[in-house]
Amino acid sequence: MTRSDSSDANSAERRGFAAEDLAQVRLSQAQLLRQRTNQSCLIIQVVILYLTTLIALSGAQQFAVLWVLVTSSLVGLVFLYPRWMVPDGVTPQRLNRYLTGHVIISGLTGLAWSTLAILFLDTGSVLNLFITINMVFSISVGGMMPSSEYRPSFVSLSTATLVPFSAYWLIEVEGGLRLIGLGLLIYYGFGLLVSARAEVQTVESLAAQRNRRLSEQLREQADKLARVSAEKTRFLAAASHDMSQPLQAQGFLIGALRSQISQPEQRDLLDRIEACWRSQQSLLQGLVETARIDSGGIVVKPSVFDIGETLSHLAAEVSKSAADKQIQLSVDAEPVAVRSDPLLTGRILRNFLSNALKFTPKGGRISLSARPEGNKTIRVEISDTGPGIPPEAQERIFEEYVQLDRDSSDARGLGLGLSIVRQLADRLGLEIVFNSVPGEGTSAGIILPTAEAGDLPVSVEQGFEAFPDPPFVVLVDDDKAVRESLSILLTGWSCRVIAAESGSEALEALSWAPDTPDILLVDKRLKQGEDGLSVIDALRAEVAETVPAILMSGDIERFKGLPETDALTLLAKPADPFQLRRAMLDLMDFDRD
Repeated sequence: MTRSDSSDANSAERRGFAAEDLAQVRLSQAQLLRQRTNQSCLIIQVVILYLTTLIALSGAQQFAVLWVLVTSSLVGLVFLYPRWMVPDGVTPQRLNRYLTGHVIISGLTGLAWSTLAILFLDTGSVLNLFITINMVFSISVGGMMPSSEYRPSFVSLSTATLVPFSAYWLIEVEGGLRLIGLGLLIYYGFGLLVSARAEVQTVESLAAQRNRRLSEQLREQADKLARVSAEKTRFLAAASHDMSQPLQAQGFLIGALRSQISQPEQRDLLDRIEACWRSQQSLLQGLVETARIDSGGIVVKPSVFDIGETLSHLAAEVSKSAADKQIQLSVDAEPVAVRSDPLLTGRILRNFLSNALKFTPKGGRISLSARPEGNKTIRVEISDTGPGIPPEAQERIFEEYVQLDRDSSDARGLGLGLSIVRQLADRLGLEIVFNSVPGEGTSAGIILPTAEAGDLPVSVEQGFEAFPDPPFVVLVDDDKAVRESLSILLTGWSCRVIAAESGSEALEALSWAPDTPDILLVDKRLKQGEDGLSVIDALRAEVAETVPAILMSGDIERFKGLPETDALTLLAKPADPFQLRRAMLDLMDFDRD
């Protein structure tokens, strides 16, 4: 970098430009300099011919020839230089060399003009004095136009022209005309000042133009990302809806079948079928919950619940899979009341537990614990003796579609689990705690706020046996397989069920019923554009009561904008029997309170 460029960089930094911004501005200046070469050469050549005419009229024809040859040659050099140095345009690689060369040529041009002016100067001729002053003024003024894009070129040109000529004038010219030499130096200083201001304006103008271009590029990129995100959300919503219907039916049929078989071999076979079903369900729920978060469809419903009971249920869910891998599974948690959304909190812990089970080797250990963390919080952790995660990779695992060991036979899934954990924790306002040591294992968990034990709801058995007080259920789903399988499951729980394909069919059946329903189970998207929310409103109007309702859907985009109410629960398909039963109990407990 030249001294001039260094000082320009310092001044640019004082004006708020970073070094890379200044480099881009310099590149723009050089490009403007090259673009205007033809124009500036044409103007200077016209000035040269004008002065040649004056010199010839003064009687110095031979000097006129010398003048036009030397000055025109330098104009030709200025014209050809960019075509030789940067034939395809100015690039960052050739930027400094091009600008340095331009400064040198400008200095040579100024030196040639001042030398010729000194050689032509004759203090005894007023016309001669007039012509020589025109020489130095015209080249310095003309040089301002192309060089205003890059000040060092103007400084080089004007210094080489005006300083030697002014010094010679002050020495050789006598009398009052000597003051013209002083005036030339004043003009030189004024030109430097004007060019400095012009440089500032040029740099700021070019920087503003660049900022506008960058802002426009950022807007275009943001619009593109928004379109891609919207398309992804729509695809996930459509795919999850179509895939959830058969999985939903399978889950309800598995739940209904479990109460009808007693042979150990049959139960073992059903356990394996259910494990395969849960694997498919987990993959789809990852897509579903990602789409729900992206679309704003997650509804947070905080309540007081027992975290110890939650951990026990989670351990029971995976006990069969842990036993198959000979993994020692333990729960170290006393009954503790906490306040959060129980379903979303369970989902976070279930994802941690799923990862622990997936990567803990045969014969390893997994522990679920809940320990006090301060006065009003509790630390809930799931620890394993798996391979651990390198420190440099621990932040990446919370990103979407990231799996560190894709070659592992246990690396099933889409890499969405921990991304969902992070986003759900953000929605719940919970702190994630994570510690992993390669070769030793991993501990992952959350910090939950505690609550008063007296605020805990009365515990209700969450198994798959009959309800202690069999409810009257109205079920509306246009998918025959889902409707029939869910009816079988509910009947196995001793529920009285009205199953309908549409809202009108449900209303007709309900008009003959002697009792008011205890709960409504309605699919969100029915045939012929019928909406599940409208069906719920119509059924509630029929009985003139706000009956608790569960709205089921695999079409996540339709969760967006749904009202948040304690009498309505949103259940994403495919839901398993445990999730359905718990949602029903939570709603009916609230209603009976």
